[in-house]
Amino acid sequence: MPFIEHDISRTHASGTRRKSSSGSSSSTDMRNIRRRISRACDQCNQLRTKCDGKQPCLHCLEFSLQCDYIRERKKRGKASKRELAEQDVADAAAESMERESIPNAHQKHDHDLVENVHFEDKTHDEVLTFDSPTLGITSNGLPDFLAHTSAQQLSVSMSHISHSSPSTETTPQLQQPQAAPQATPLPATLLASGWYPQVSPSEPVLPDFSISGPMMNTMLQITPSGVQYPILNELLPQLLTFMPPALPGDLLETYFSRNMYCLAPLLRKSSILSTVRPRPCSASLLYSLLLSAAYTSDNPHMTSSPSARLDVIHRLFDLCVSSLRPLLHSTVHGTLDDVMTYAHLGTVTSASEFKGSSLRWWNGAWLLASELKLNIEHPDLDDEVREEMRRTWWLLFIVDRHLGLCYNRPLAILDAQCMTLHYPLTTDEEWASDAVLVPAELIPYAATKLGVNYAITGTDIFGFFLPLMAILGGIVELHHLEQHPTMHLGTTSRELRGHLSTCLDVYERSLNTYDDQGVWRFYATHLAHVLRILLAGYCDPLDLLLASDSLLATNEFMTCTAHGLHAADAVKRILELDPELMFMPFFFGVYLLHGGFIWLMLVDKLESDVAEEVRDACETVVRAHEVCIVTLNTEYQRNFRRIMRGALVGMRQGLEAAEREEARRRRREIVGLYRWCAGGNGLAV
Repeated sequence: MPFIEHDISRTHASGTRRKSSSGSSSSTDMRNIRRRISRACDQCNQLRTKCDGKQPCLHCLEFSLQCDYIRERKKRGKASKRELAEQDVADAAAESMERESIPNAHQKHDHDLVENVHFEDKTHDEVLTFDSPTLGITSNGLPDFLAHTSAQQLSVSMSHISHSSPSTETTPQLQQPQAAPQATPLPATLLASGWYPQVSPSEPVLPDFSISGPMMNTMLQITPSGVQYPILNELLPQLLTFMPPALPGDLLETYFSRNMYCLAPLLRKSSILSTVRPRPCSASLLYSLLLSAAYTSDNPHMTSSPSARLDVIHRLFDLCVSSLRPLLHSTVHGTLDDVMTYAHLGTVTSASEFKGSSLRWWNGAWLLASELKLNIEHPDLDDEVREEMRRTWWLLFIVDRHLGLCYNRPLAILDAQCMTLHYPLTTDEEWASDAVLVPAELIPYAATKLGVNYAITGTDIFGFFLPLMAILGGIVELHHLEQHPTMHLGTTSRELRGHLSTCLDVYERSLNTYDDQGVWRFYATHLAHVLRILLAGYCDPLDLLLASDSLLATNEFMTCTAHGLHAADAVKRILELDPELMFMPFFFGVYLLHGGFIWLMLVDKLESDVAEEVRDACETVVRAHEVCIVTLNTEYQRNFRRIMRGALVGMRQGLEAAEREEARRRRREIVGLYRWCAGGNGLAV
């Protein structure tokens, strides 16, 4: 999916890579010599990973970490008496400054901090003020039996989250800025623990928006619309070091209004934006909400300079990661808030050019959600918490199937894990309102929304897109079984295809029961036809281009071509109703791509003999890709649009034999980057 150039990876990464690539083009002998470096960066030193000694180093670039060399150089051998005396004086001065700057209330044991933010806690019923040290931004916001569920050691690679000892794993309380704040006034305990990387001298200098004095409590809680959001109070001292006072509240409103990075509403708007009783949230979850909104916010500060949006995104990403509760120790408890945070981080990373890196966040979300048992009903919990759990689990289910297709990877969530959990029992409109939630046990139609379902149940993402992803999961599993090196399905493959085709029939019949002609209907129609093409096995573009010409005459391929024409007609209607393709930009791109592979094959093989309706379908697909590039710009869409447009131009102009062969070679070279064969990685180039 093409995405905004404001990637969470550092903007200077591309420049660094260009330099490194040019440097690597020196002599072959020098390239093969591994140079010993004398000093690793702070992140690699802490994580005990190899470092190439550059700034930024390759490891920090890959995992979007702050690369610094600011730790003290330690001399070898025994320290002199003079050095020991100087160190004692410095330690005493640091302790004195820390005692003066940290209020006594912030030195409570982290167990007390967690106790103060459970749903049963009375602070949830009060108006939270800026001076309250028990807002609960470091807690989980879940009942006891979930809050104390032990998280097993994650097997995924998440080395970009650095952790201190278990005794310092709770995020320290934030402090109110002093009269003369520093450029990055982080709490002393946060800096000492190594959670938050200090800003290197090469970082861009950000304007200082800190405010002190008696105006703090009144000024900093007001958004442009005049609405007060107490849920942000404890985060303001950190946020105001790099953004103006009105921006945090504006970002929070953007997240719930016009945010393409919000795949589905997991949190209730009325609970988060409440001025009387906001939902207890962890700091990392709140930062992730602001981070998601920062990509699309049209606040004047975000557009004031070319680097303003990137500066805010980078700082919010660092704050979010540094506030995450560590999950690499068996003594640390994961929470529902952590799962949502991983989902938000996975979304913004999936939207970048570093798509493969997003799997680290999604793997963490899938594993932790299973450990917290979000896939079963809990009748003893609050109805809002139960609905949050349902929405979170089913969104992870959707993304699992979607990324299974994107990256040609096996599924992480099995259908069998979902058979005792209801679909979300509220529409998006009901979830965003203040309507009273009804327990699932009292809803007559709840039984029809239990477990995996192949029929449409509504017009939102959980109503029409979730059943399609359930079918896609079967297609992905069948694809991997057929690619297995030792298992041979034989007639079983044909039987499984017949079953999945029946599931698609059920979906299409349920679609015909809706008279609504909204844009969702044409998205559903397009996706259903693309799944028919994938079910036939036409998913690898290079295999299609290299296939024999006799394939074009088979009944199976002609049926797929008919589905491709119906999908192209649906894209035409989508462009009429949603000209910017903003309805579901995170998901739509890969299905548009797979629906276009057949047209690329026909143009490549038939050239001037292509029928007029095929040319129209090709033009529609190219135009949709051009819109996608404007909305969410990523490399694979730019590549496909370029080779498809070139094929159409060559078809009109007529090329010489040598030129045609050269154009075909270039097309095969580009589509060869994206493979859905055995061992292929899909879009994860």
